[in-house]
Amino acid sequence: MRYPPDQKTKARDAILQAGAQALRTNGYNGIGVDGLAAAAGVTSGAFYSNFPNKEALLEGVIEACLGEPFIGSDTGTLFERRELLRQWLADYISAYHRENPALGCVMPTLSADVARAGPPVREAYRRKMVELIQKMAKILDGPEADRERRAWSIVAMMVGAIAISRAMPDGEEANRAVDFALETATSLFDLRAGGMARGN
Repeated sequence: MRYPPDQKTKARDAILQAGAQALRTNGYNGIGVDGLAAAAGVTSGAFYSNFPNKEALLEGVIEACLGEPFIGSDTGTLFERRELLRQWLADYISAYHRENPALGCVMPTLSADVARAGPPVREAYRRKMVELIQKMAKILDGPEADRERRAWSIVAMMVGAIAISRAMPDGEEANRAVDFALETATSLFDLRAGGMARGN
């Protein structure tokens, strides 16, 4: 039987997407290849025909998911892009994101696993993180070095707020971690102290 020429690509993408969700839910050490294959609805043999090992899947997940989806830095006016960034931050630093790791960003769930991985995974993480910072810095105002500093600060608050609030029991303190981080991250949009946070 002959298969469509794009079947292998589709199979790899299906394993990648299912693997990303499984890794976000269970962590790198919380699921093995058999579990990852089952999550994708394929055999372990099919998994290995697309990824030589679990760490290669982690690298693929980082390549495909870190910083995605994110607003294109060249789409719309600067004001429109900042408004989209503000909405993206509100969706990111939120109780919903905290409570739904399987549907959320890979940074809060997999950064610690990446830190323990080999150089190819860490390099993929570095490259994708720098791309995210550059996209965000283009939307901010002020000197280039200051925009980059604020972009790094915003991303650190995004990831840290979700990671910390997930580690805490549900309650007022976990909510405060999210609410205060969002308020501070939004205040860094431009050089006017808190201008964007106030909607000015």
